[in-house]
Amino acid sequence: MGAASPAAGMPPVQKKSHKRAVIIGICVAGVLVAGGAALALTGVLGPLGQGNSSQITVLGSDEGSGEHKDKGSAKEKPAEEQEEPEEPEQTGSSVKVDLNDQATYAATNLFLSNFTEEDFGYNKNDPSSLFDVTDGLSAEEQRDMTFFIFNHFLDNGSKRVERGSDIGGKRYGFKIAIDAVHSEMNRLFGMTLSDDEMQFDDNEGKYDEVIQALGTRATVQDGYLYFNEEHGVAKIAVPAIVTAAEDLGNNTYRLTFEAYVAQSYNGGPSPLVSDVPESVYGLPADQLKATIGVDSTSAMSGTAVVKVAAGDGAPAFALQSINYD
Repeated sequence: MGAASPAAGMPPVQKKSHKRAVIIGICVAGVLVAGGAALALTGVLGPLGQGNSSQITVLGSDEGSGEHKDKGSAKEKPAEEQEEPEEPEQTGSSVKVDLNDQATYAATNLFLSNFTEEDFGYNKNDPSSLFDVTDGLSAEEQRDMTFFIFNHFLDNGSKRVERGSDIGGKRYGFKIAIDAVHSEMNRLFGMTLSDDEMQFDDNEGKYDEVIQALGTRATVQDGYLYFNEEHGVAKIAVPAIVTAAEDLGNNTYRLTFEAYVAQSYNGGPSPLVSDVPESVYGLPADQLKATIGVDSTSAMSGTAVVKVAAGDGAPAFALQSINYD
């Protein structure tokens, strides 16, 4: 495993055929113009950092937890005098996630919608390919984080995406400033990857010259993440609605969610997550579904474990793991 550098802290995801369209050559401009025209960027990605949900202050701030205390600071008793260890008391988290609070409810829905929109970690044919940072990151998970963050920018912050270039005889159609990548990766995962950890080539060792030229790959050069995807992105938003929050202690929660395909918003076409104001994510489930034009059948459901930090008005979250039913 590569060593991830905490910022406070799968086999490749199968794509749904209806959500990807083949790009021939390097027809980038049309994608960028269409994706960016409706976005008003503030902060890192503007609408994805709406309100308080992007204000991460401290991740894992429970410094008094047993795992952080010095061990062996007191002399051990002789074996015959040792007492039976007491069961640790479960005191709960200091940062509360109350779904009855509208701002908190909106923040949880908006946060998880970033991942369900991109199908991050979703592979119903391979339940073992789940993202889980708590046991360290595999090379596949590092690749999936990098792949996710690129499409996340392309869909919701396309003004940050620039035209790439050929490097070492291989095509990289796009590039994103590495500082922006690190900032958004930290906001969503509570960590960043090193330059080496963000480099991959899905077609390494393959002999088809066309595939070698157009394949999916990433590299970091001169302050940019360069990325090429063999397929373009034709997104259908899949916003999440959180139905339960279980306190696991140490400012960690398990969120149960359902996700629905959005058909329209304000009379327009299917929206991206960033097209919908945060206030909409705070509506009761039935009203939220009606506002973004979904039917009563969820597209997917599951649980996500998140680390929680105090925010300005609502908690902020960093994804630890995600699991789909």
